[in-house]
Amino acid sequence: MLPNETLDAVTKGREGFGYDEEGNFRSAGGRQAMDLFILHSLVSYLRLEIKTGMKMTAKASTLKKANQMLGTNYKRKQQALDHLEAVMVMAGELPNPPKEEN
Repeated sequence: MLPNETLDAVTKGREGFGYDEEGNFRSAGGRQAMDLFILHSLVSYLRLEIKTGMKMTAKASTLKKANQMLGTNYKRKQQALDHLEAVMVMAGELPNPPKEEN
């Protein structure tokens, strides 16, 4: 079960996003919008950390924040990333990943 803050973020977060006249993202207002922005950032950071092996932040742990947002206690970044991506896809925030063909 996801924490309430994460559920609110994926269901109501878009309402707080601001865009310019060309449709580009400009601002996030409100707690749910900020949490949704954090979820998007976590997905990007975790993908990069897994791919390159480098840490994005010196003082904070992306895995710790992902666990906090998901209400889990994952020990590996890939597990947290898979769960985050599944939540974001189900909420319509990320496109479905392409299916691998053999």
